[in-house]
Amino acid sequence: MKYVRIFVVVLFVASLGIYGISRVVEENSKDLTKPVITSDREVLEISCGYTQEDLLEGLTASDEKDGDLTDQIMAGTFSQFLEKGVCSTTYVVFDSSNQSASLTRRVKFTDYESPKFTLTQPLVFQAGAGSSAVSQVGAEDLLDGDISSLVKLVDSTVNYQTAGDYSIQVEVTNSFGDVCQASLPVHIREKSSSSLEITLTDALIYLKPGTEFDPLSYVESVNDQQGTALDNPDVEASSNVDTDQEGCYEVGYTVSDGRGHEGETWLVVIVRQ
Repeated sequence: MKYVRIFVVVLFVASLGIYGISRVVEENSKDLTKPVITSDREVLEISCGYTQEDLLEGLTASDEKDGDLTDQIMAGTFSQFLEKGVCSTTYVVFDSSNQSASLTRRVKFTDYESPKFTLTQPLVFQAGAGSSAVSQVGAEDLLDGDISSLVKLVDSTVNYQTAGDYSIQVEVTNSFGDVCQASLPVHIREKSSSSLEITLTDALIYLKPGTEFDPLSYVESVNDQQGTALDNPDVEASSNVDTDQEGCYEVGYTVSDGRGHEGETWLVVIVRQ
């Protein structure tokens, strides 16, 4: 019985020793250093067509134990705009001990422009046809791409049953919080059995202030009711576009073949910086 007690005491002491040694080894092997990310610039300037490599430009990361970790830096999502075309993003890197470091810096998109509205066709409809002008409105963004699904109808004066000139106000917001609005003209016309169809290259265009503008250059063709193109149609354009002033304008086009057949359509022109 005496020997058993001695054996238990020895085993207990040995266990304490092993535990103490393992704790010392564990403490000595613990990674007490965290990685660090540094940037050689406060603001990263890139184009809207940036690559992942562009987004990581000017960054380095290192850790005392693991050394260079630059190739393991990951970029997070962008914030909403702090000012037009400028946002921030946060980068993160992990070392072999799963310890992390992060860095936030500003990103400036040097060629950024606010979203632009698009039209699938001129906003010209027949009275009583049950049309919807806003369904023809889309939007494109240099960063988000096609954001047509985000277009909202803010206001409308249109009566689709009665011929007349109306307008709709539309709005779209991209993922960076840039909000754009436009008041687009809508034309409701009585049905004509002898109309000609004027086809434009675009239904809505954007111009920079001061840009030269030739309304007739946007006429693609004029077709009769059978779809046959007219040779040298005499299309007339009536324009209120002032490229020196930002705003939403339109051009009215009319054509006649001299035999009582006529046609008309409109081009929306938005002048903005």
